[in-house]
This record gives sequence, structure tokens and C-alpha cells, in this order.
Amino acid sequence: MTDNIEHLELLLHLDERQGLKYAFISIRPNTRIKEPHDPLVFQTIIEEIKKELKKRGLRHGIHKSKVITSAVNHYLDDYRKIEANKTLYTFPVASPTLPRKGDDGTLEVLIDLKLKPGKIRDEKTGKIDYYDLGFSETLIHAGKPLVLINHATPGVDGLDIFKKPIKAKPGTEQKIPAYDRKSIVCEEDPDNNRTVLKAAITGFLYQDPGRGYFIDKDVLTRQVDFSTGNIEVDDFDEIDTFIKVSGSNDIMHDSVKPGFTLKAREILVEGNVGRGATLEGDRIVVTGIVDTQARIIGRQIEIGKVVGAYIEGSDIKINAVLQNATVIGQSVRLSTCMASTISGEEVFINRELRSGTVTASSFIFCNQVTGTTHSTLCIDPMAIPSFRKKLAEQQKQVDICRQIYQERLKEFEKEQMQHKGRHQSHLDNFYRQVEELKGVTLHGKQRKAIEQLLAQDLIDDIGNRLNFTLHTITRKHLENCAASLRQLQKSAAEVEGVRQTYHDAEKIQLAMEESHTRGLILIADDSSGEIKVCYRAESLSPVVFNQKMLFCYDAKKSRILGLKKFGAVTHQRLFSDLSPRALAAVNRMT
Repeated sequence: MTDNIEHLELLLHLDERQGLKYAFISIRPNTRIKEPHDPLVFQTIIEEIKKELKKRGLRHGIHKSKVITSAVNHYLDDYRKIEANKTLYTFPVASPTLPRKGDDGTLEVLIDLKLKPGKIRDEKTGKIDYYDLGFSETLIHAGKPLVLINHATPGVDGLDIFKKPIKAKPGTEQKIPAYDRKSIVCEEDPDNNRTVLKAAITGFLYQDPGRGYFIDKDVLTRQVDFSTGNIEVDDFDEIDTFIKVSGSNDIMHDSVKPGFTLKAREILVEGNVGRGATLEGDRIVVTGIVDTQARIIGRQIEIGKVVGAYIEGSDIKINAVLQNATVIGQSVRLSTCMASTISGEEVFINRELRSGTVTASSFIFCNQVTGTTHSTLCIDPMAIPSFRKKLAEQQKQVDICRQIYQERLKEFEKEQMQHKGRHQSHLDNFYRQVEELKGVTLHGKQRKAIEQLLAQDLIDDIGNRLNFTLHTITRKHLENCAASLRQLQKSAAEVEGVRQTYHDAEKIQLAMEESHTRGLILIADDSSGEIKVCYRAESLSPVVFNQKMLFCYDAKKSRILGLKKFGAVTHQRLFSDLSPRALAAVNRMT
């Protein structure tokens, strides 16, 4: 110790805050220093601090030397003032490494079940489509992640100044939400310390207070309006989905409000479909009224009443079609039709047609035709979209068959040229040998007969019939020629088969183009009514009739005939394209 220090008393004491130990050095007021700026004074105090730290066993969190030396320098610089105040001079010398609290668990919902705001239809004007509220976005596919539960972390322990651990506080764990174990699966992801809820099936995602998250292939709702938005399954051909709107059959109530859209494999609307709404699916049933400007597009369609709407499908059944509605299908069955346009491959109006236009590709049945203005019944396959599609497919098939035939014919001609180039010279040489030996000239038929024997591999017969000995080289050439001829005959048969396929396809196409000549119009009306009967370009002016009448088209005479009595054998060709339902209607009348 230097002579400039009369008395030095240091105190190392601890301060515990929430179980964390901090170390402090206090220089007592009774410390007496003659010359505080003596370098040995500074060095002595530093050495005493180090001894105190070692004595108390501090091993961790000791402050850097410059921190401690700075505090000592500050003490010596202000020594006179500190001494005069008779106060402790205290400064920290060691601090713990604080523990780090664990992260809380989090729950991340990947599918938002809340209704979205309407989509902007026009960026310039900001016009919003409030019909499309995003309900369809809750349709998810099997395997789709729905909810991520990130687990809490335990935190990182700290160290106190004696190098003893300070326990960290773990994060709060996030509870896994309730879910339906039949439609949702829970998977652990230990690599990322999380749990994932995934869709076990494909369908619509819901959240119910009692059931939690669950998936259902069906959508059940009281009505489709602004509380649900559109409900659309764009890939319903691949996904088995069902929408049921359990509304009301009240004529003043629309179960599907005007302008909304439904798309699913199967749709059942108990009630009415509003103006301008759209339904699209595989099977659609509407028990009530489909209003003006609505569109129903599907395969199997059943509707109570259609008023001025557009209906398109394959098998369509409607009770009443009114007020300029349009119905397009393959098999169309109606009870009543008034002032509307109907087209299909076969059309059945079981009760009454009043002032309407009906077009079919093969058969029309009207039980009764009435009205002050005439109705038009027309057999015109080209006016039927489904028939035009079939005809286009057949035309494509004809083009493919033609191309295959032409390519195969070219290949065959090439084979013929190769055969002639490889073997004709050997044949000609054989013919010369025979002619020189026999002293004759072989005409065309004789050469043809020899080639036929070659093709049948009857080379020995050729030698016997000509009484000609075949040398080894000659026999070898003839054998090669015989094999080539057999291949040519096989190729010729293939070409003929391809040609026949092409011509058969052409015949089918021609028959389809002329199919209106086999079309039938059947009116089973015991009263009277004005109708105009048409077959493509030919028409029969509105006529008044009071008996059951079957109309057909005589292509040779280019005229429409009304057949009263006919036999199944005589007019068998008329029935070749009719369905069992149409044949049953004809049999009932006859």
C-alpha cells in the first residue's frame, strides 16, 4: 500500500432483485487518502477490488476493466468532495446474465371463415360486387392445412454472478382448438415445434361453438342472400358437393335472392330462384319458380315453374314454362308451355302448348296445341346445340379416318415401289429363263398366276407345272419375292380395312346430316289448334286439325306428310333414332 493512503476500507455487497444477484463495491467514508492523484493510489484500489472479488468467489458477469477503472477514477477525481460529505461511494462491479422468457404459443388460422368484403368490379369507379362475399373460399381439399398451433418455448436460463443457473420462465402454451376428428386430422410437426390441423376430406369448412372446426361436403342454409354471398364450387365435376337451400315456397319469397350464384355437383332449392340468379351443377332441383333472367345450367334439371328464364341441360323436366323462357336440352319434358322457345333432341309436352316454338332433332310430342296465334313445331337437328356438337365430333372423326387412310395408302404405295425395286428384276430374269427353255412367251395372266402361287408360298408347284428345275439361287430369289408378296397382300388388306372405316364414318356423318328426314312430330289433340309444322327448310302452313296426327318428311318428294295409319315394318327407318320414351308415345297413339 502506498504512503499516500492512510486508511482504505472497501466493502463488497450483494443486491438481490427477484432472485437475481448483483455485486457492488462501496468505499467507506473513513477512507483517508493524502494524494488521490498518485498513480499508486489508483493501482492499490484496483488491486483491493480484485482481491475482494476473488475472496467472495465471483465467477460470472464481472464488468469490464474499463468500467471499473472509470468508476475508481471518478472517485479519486471527486475525492475531496466525497470526503467532505462523509458518504459511501458505491458502484456496480458484477451483473448476472438475465434469463430469457420463453415465447408464448400462437394460433394461426390459415382459412378465414369470416365473410369477405365484396370484390371490386371496376377499379376506376370503385364499383363493388356485394354478391361475391367469398363464401366459396371456405371450400378446401383433403390435406389442406387449416390451423397452425405454434407451441410455446421453454426460454433460456440465465447465470448469476456465482455462475449458478437462473431458471427462465416458459412461454404460455396455446390451447389446441376443438375440432371434428372425422373430418379434420391433427398432425405433430416436431421439427418446427408445432401442431397442424389438416383437412381429412374435401368439403366446406365450418366453425361451430359446440363442435369446433369441422368439414362437411354439404352446404345447408335457409336462403342465399347477402349474409352468405355466392356459394361456388368451381371444380364440382371432380368434387362431390351438395347445396341445400331450405327456403319457403311462398310466391313472395325468394330462397335464392336475385343476382346470386350457386355452383355445386348437386343443388336443391326448396322455394324460388330470384331474378338474374345463376345455378350451375350436375343435378339441380328447384321446387318453386325460377324468375326472369335467371340461368339454370346442369345435366339433370327438375323445376316447378319457369318464368322468362334460361334453362340448359341434358335431361330436363319442368312443370310449366311461361313468358318467353328458353329451354335447351337433349330430353326435354314439360307439362305446359306458353309463349316460350323449347329445343332438344326429343321434346315431350304432356299437357298443352300455347303459342310457342318447339325445335327438336328427332321427335316432338304435343298432347294439345291451343292459342289464338299459331305455334311452330320444327324438326331441325342443326338448330340443336347437342346435335351440332355430336356432328362436329363425327366430322372430326371423319377427318382423322381420312388422314389415316391417306397416310396408310402412301405407305402401301411406297411398299409396292420397294417390292418392285428389289424383286422385279429377279422375276423378269426367271420369266426369261422359262421362255427360253420352253420356247414360249408368258402373257400377263400367266405371270399373274405365277405371282399368286408365289404369294401362297407354292414355289415347288411352279416348278412342277412348268416342268422347270429351280436352281438354288433362283429358288432363293423366288422365296424372297414370295415373302415380300405376302407382306404386300397383308398391307393391302390393312389399307382396305382403313378405307372401309373411313367410308363408314362418312356414311354416319351423311346419315346425321340427313337425320331430319327420320324425324317425327306427334300431336295427340282431339280438339283443334293452329300449328306450323317444319322440317328444316320445308314447312307446312298453320293448319286446323281435330284428330291425332303423326307428321314425317318425305325426302324424295320434298314434302311433309301426315300419317294416320302406318305399320312398324313399313316405317321402320323412322323409328331407328327414337328413344324408348318416344316409341312408347307413338305406340300409345297408334
